[in-house]
Amino acid sequence: MTDTPKLSHCADYVRRHDRDRFLCTLFAAPEKRESLFTLYAFNQEVSKTREMVSEVMLGHIRLQWWRDTLTELGEGQVRKHEVVEPLAELVKDGHLHVPELEAIVAAREFDLEDRQPASQQELDRYINQTSGQVSVLAAKLLGAKGEDAEHAARLAGNAYGLVGIMRAIVFHGRSKRLYLPKDRMDHHEVAQGDVFEFRKKQEIRDFISELAKLARERINEARKHRRALPKQAHAAALPVVLADGYLRKLAKANYDPFSAEFGLARPASLRLTLNGMLKRY
Repeated sequence: MTDTPKLSHCADYVRRHDRDRFLCTLFAAPEKRESLFTLYAFNQEVSKTREMVSEVMLGHIRLQWWRDTLTELGEGQVRKHEVVEPLAELVKDGHLHVPELEAIVAAREFDLEDRQPASQQELDRYINQTSGQVSVLAAKLLGAKGEDAEHAARLAGNAYGLVGIMRAIVFHGRSKRLYLPKDRMDHHEVAQGDVFEFRKKQEIRDFISELAKLARERINEARKHRRALPKQAHAAALPVVLADGYLRKLAKANYDPFSAEFGLARPASLRLTLNGMLKRY
């Protein structure tokens, strides 16, 4: 009997904190997986900043630490850190570039403002700079090149990111944080208190149904461009398959974002496996 291979720090970190991307990475070429785990671990390190600090200033300090770290990577200096060290190798080899990573850090400044996006457009910019950017870099690590491939990867990342915002409503609500567009909430007469107190109102269902329809449209748009993404890079866009599954769960819950059926839904492993094996999303 053979022993199960031990996961690297980054792989195990992603497995514990970003299960969706961990599962999708398993469908990448074996020699590329560790690079993806490193990117996703970096993203997780930065994205969890607001959850880790009790004061906003401490969050700014943490993000500045990452800015300084990335600047040093560009100069060939590497801090001793379990994510920084493998990340440095990707930068050194030219697989990732410091400005691309700095963009992800900069986008997380919004998390520290503790305010909701004023509009769908502002939310879209945030998603594009976070989930969308991560998807683009993942595709590059898997060999995708050119503007068309980058656009396809970004569409996939943005679609997945919008569904992720909806899935995190309860998580954010517990800490009185809100990432839903204010203008659309106002249109549906949904107050912040309705979300923070998890009120099961029809107005909330109507609002979430509208948001889910938009997410579905973006998944469909991402799929229209999948031919632009080379098959060896398809794992970067596979989260779209999981996003599709989560929307199905939300529909079954009659668009109640507070339902466990939606918020605690497990990844659609069978659907993911089929799409992963067929190199599609």
